[in-house]
Amino acid sequence: MKPITKGLFGFVAICGLLQSAGLALLLWPNREFTQFYLQQAVWMRPVMIGLTGLVMLVFLIMLLVAIFRRSTANALILAGDDGDLTLDKSAIENTVAKAIVARHFAKSVDVDVSIRKKQVARMRIAAFSGNGKELKQEARQIEETARQKLQECLGVPVKHVRVQLLPATKVKAKTARVI
Repeated sequence: MKPITKGLFGFVAICGLLQSAGLALLLWPNREFTQFYLQQAVWMRPVMIGLTGLVMLVFLIMLLVAIFRRSTANALILAGDDGDLTLDKSAIENTVAKAIVARHFAKSVDVDVSIRKKQVARMRIAAFSGNGKELKQEARQIEETARQKLQECLGVPVKHVRVQLLPATKVKAKTARVI
């Protein structure tokens, strides 16, 4: 998670906790806090209303995300005449990675597949290429290889394929431990 996202989540969490604590103290029959609240109502009431509005906005956004975000699955289910065939996400990723390694001069191929309903919605491929010059052409060929492999093996189209190809010179060298 990015630091700015963590900071934003932390800020919203602190505001929610302050708002909850303030509302609890306001509703709890405590004479000292009620007198303090009545004395400081000029600034405390708008702060509490603002914190309540922030908490409502956060929960409204969470509700909208839950309603409108398309759900993903961990397995691809293919319907056939004899029954359903369930393929795990890691099996699909492994098949594509092996096809790319077999056909291209690529190392450290990492494939991430997003499955929605009965199709592969998105595929992200990250690899290091031994060909340092024509990376764009190599990336297009890797994209075509991934599409063809899924089409010929599973008969499933892929909506989006994103390839991140770096030259092999950017590979971090593994350090050898000498005893």
